[in-house]
Amino acid sequence: MTVPAGPPSPLTPWAWLGVNLGIGTLSFGSGSRIVLYEEAVVRRHRWLTAAEFEEVLTIAQLLPGPNLVNLAAYLGYRLVGPVLAVLGVLCLCLPGAILAVGVAVALATERPWASALLHGMAVAGLVLLLQFVARRLPGLRSTPRPGVHAPARRIWLRSALLVGVGAALLAGVPLFRILAVALPLSLLVEFFA
Repeated sequence: MTVPAGPPSPLTPWAWLGVNLGIGTLSFGSGSRIVLYEEAVVRRHRWLTAAEFEEVLTIAQLLPGPNLVNLAAYLGYRLVGPVLAVLGVLCLCLPGAILAVGVAVALATERPWASALLHGMAVAGLVLLLQFVARRLPGLRSTPRPGVHAPARRIWLRSALLVGVGAALLAGVPLFRILAVALPLSLLVEFFA
């Protein structure tokens, strides 16, 4: 996708909090919200370039804790400072927390219509997660040097590792077992392949 030309939107505290509140109110699951953050800060407002967003996303994924909260906190810290970063995370999390409590109180999930609603939300979350993965696929060719692509063998190995992790997740293998195998393999691919 191309980023529209023109100057970035003004980065005011209200604009930042509005982005977080909108994403927190209108989305479910972390994969969908990451796509919405990318849409807002890179494409709509142009506060970051696509490369800068990838860097922020990588840092957020390396930090301990939920990736989405890390992403919101680091984006906020980088764009508007620590106080507005904390307020942004609250704006992101509060609508979902209120909705979760409301749904738990109001819905008896054993009812067929409530179960169907939750299954529909799960399917929507899966579609958004697949969109998120598709946007990251160009990274299979990346290297630390701008404009230099990874060798074909490394791209193939990265792809095979991605497919293997996906298959293991779909097969229900516990996450810690997947990580115990995938992390050493990914280090081998990156540093020795």
